[in-house]
Amino acid sequence: MKEAVGNAGVVSIAITIIGIIIIIFVSSLNYTKAFKVKNRIVDIIERYNDGYARGNRNKIDSEVASTLRELGYRVDTRNKGCSEKEGANLVYNSSGNYRYCIYENESNRGKYYTVVAFMYLDLPVINELLEFPVSGETKVFYHVIDNHGL
Repeated sequence: MKEAVGNAGVVSIAITIIGIIIIIFVSSLNYTKAFKVKNRIVDIIERYNDGYARGNRNKIDSEVASTLRELGYRVDTRNKGCSEKEGANLVYNSSGNYRYCIYENESNRGKYYTVVAFMYLDLPVINELLEFPVSGETKVFYHVIDNHGL
């Protein structure tokens, strides 16, 4: 009887370790997808030289939406908005099916954009959806100074 109790303890420890490894693996996959989404959005914004300026908003938003659909990014059913950041203008605020945020920042040399995508971790036993932000920045779009009038 002593060995049966000992084996049950070893089996429960093994199941716990396997469960933790599975959670780490799933979290890693979700983080990778959120990181890829963030990088694709940054690439799309950088493709247009002035970012959201000069009427590029509709082109960028439609291209991002098709890219997110292609990547299989999680559809946001809770319709949570983006929070305000100090020193940055909120350019895009998750109005569609996907949740991501784009902020416009000013520096002394020009403007750049901060993109925030979200990693989701759905815990079915607790029925809880956790989200973690993954953010990145575009290159600086430099101010053009017109010296022809001097």
